[in-house]
Amino acid sequence: MENIEVQEITSETDMLVGFMQRSAKPSKLAKATALMCKNYGMELIYLRPRDVNLEHGTVKGKVYRKNKWVSVEKKLPGLIDAVAQCFKKENREIMSYLRENTVLTFDPKNTPNKKKLQEELLKDPQFSHLVIPTQTLDDFHTLENFLANYSAIIMKPLYGNRGRGLYILRKQGNKYILGYREEEKILNRDELITHYEEYLKDERYLLQKYIESKTKFGDPFDCRVHVQKNRKGKWEIAKIFVRMGLGQKVMSNVHQGGGISDPEPFLKSNFGERWEEINQKLEELAVTLPYKIEELKRTPTMDLGFDVAIDRDGELYLFESNNGAATAPLLAESAMLRVEYYQYLQKVHPHLKAHIKEIKNTKRQRAQRARRDQVVKWERKIKRLQDEKQAILKERDQFKRKYDDIKQSKSWRLTIPVRKVRSLFKRQ
Repeated sequence: MENIEVQEITSETDMLVGFMQRSAKPSKLAKATALMCKNYGMELIYLRPRDVNLEHGTVKGKVYRKNKWVSVEKKLPGLIDAVAQCFKKENREIMSYLRENTVLTFDPKNTPNKKKLQEELLKDPQFSHLVIPTQTLDDFHTLENFLANYSAIIMKPLYGNRGRGLYILRKQGNKYILGYREEEKILNRDELITHYEEYLKDERYLLQKYIESKTKFGDPFDCRVHVQKNRKGKWEIAKIFVRMGLGQKVMSNVHQGGGISDPEPFLKSNFGERWEEINQKLEELAVTLPYKIEELKRTPTMDLGFDVAIDRDGELYLFESNNGAATAPLLAESAMLRVEYYQYLQKVHPHLKAHIKEIKNTKRQRAQRARRDQVVKWERKIKRLQDEKQAILKERDQFKRKYDDIKQSKSWRLTIPVRKVRSLFKRQ
């Protein structure tokens, strides 16, 4: 358990950046980003949507100081790095307030869903080759017809994540093979209808042609291409890694078990001499597709994660695009790029430029006050020393007058012989 201290509201002299997630405990990424911020004259405050006070324009959160998270209350940060999960329905009023009163690194508004994204990419010659044939699951007949066109299909939730609710379906003769995670079931048509009625009918599902993205040992895999904006506001590769679903029937997802690998050794092992060409395709996708996503969204986006399949011919297919993708395998890279992008926004965003100017004015005013206070302090000290000097001089003059009075007195003159005799005895 980390120690928590409470501090009062203080005016800011450094750029304050909000890092907003839903968990009460700051994540490892929040800690890494907080440490990185300190090197660039920024302070990160970790907060949740509920920590925003709409009435007073303040936030309660935690800052990382002296190796521990410290509870504080501060003015609303000029910039907030918010993850997609914060924009839930219950936080609608708060997030709308933040849209109006601060700068967000991410806003899910206008984000195309999986189906919409595929449709838009299909219209663009630059990206149409990435599109996997896709159709909305409207009824059981739709399912049967789509399966008739392709040897195997994927059924996945329209808004699903981390592989939840994802199935693979094949037809063999009059039987159906249904795969879910590590399991496969053989069903007849009536059993498939029952599965549809129980698990799919009332949910929003997509049907998609199954792309066989498998290792030479038959294990499913995909590539996660994670990109973020850098200090120039341009998209940059944070990391590309391969996710292998060892023994899984449906997909390669490390949240369900499996492993990860760097692309070079994996591609060399599974694609031989073609590895370099495939790797170049992945890197080209990484620095072109994000701009297409932004063009479709038209709302702030700072980081994206693309799940990409590679078939045996080395062709790429886009499974899906994720906002604020998981960053566990690229903690340091993500934290560094985040802070660089914060710096970029401070330089170009009008609201933040005004905010920075206000901070600089505050710093200058504080420095001026400090100098004035120092001058007043030294002036008081000089005045005190001058007063002490005058008092000493006055006391000296008083003693000198008394001494002169004694020397001129009759008793002093009469005792001169006695003092001389006494001085002679002292010399012997």
